[in-house]
Order: sequence, then structure tokens, then C-alpha cells
Amino acid sequence: MLGQLAGLRQQAAGLLTEQIALPAGSPFVGRHLGDTRARTRTSASIVAVLRDREVIPSPGPSFQFEANDVVVAVGTRDGLDGVTAILAGNTAG
Repeated sequence: MLGQLAGLRQQAAGLLTEQIALPAGSPFVGRHLGDTRARTRTSASIVAVLRDREVIPSPGPSFQFEANDVVVAVGTRDGLDGVTAILAGNTAG
């Protein structure tokens, strides 16, 4: 799956994929993906979550984060930076 995303990155100018670690101190540990409002706030999409050795593709809004999850997101540089900030608890809203 990650190989397919890398291929997409090469095809779409300005569209990037990134793996973003969910910090243990994130306010979203134990909360749902929908609570982040990441797509609405950044236009970036969370397309998968890596947990231990498992890949969870296309997590829905009720997906519950755990400490040390790694989020796979697709978007612009600004959008991905926004998702990183949201997950770290560095933004309001």
C-alpha cells in the first residue's frame, strides 16, 4: 500500500505522502480520528494508520488513536504540516 502511495507522489505534482508519528502526549490519544477535523482544517487526508506491525487502511471518523500510532497522510506540504500540528496539539480549533 505504501508503495502505491509513493507512486502517486511521483504522478501528482504538489501532492505528498508523509508518515506522522502520533506523540504519546497528543491530545488525540484515545480519541477518534473525526475529532481532529484534520481533513476539514487542512485539506489533507489520513489514508492509513500503522500500529505495531499492522496497517489499518482508510480509517473512518470513529477510528480511535493509540499512543505510538503512525499516521499516513496525503496532501500539500502546508496540509501535512497542519496535520502534524493538529496531532501534536499545537493548533486551536
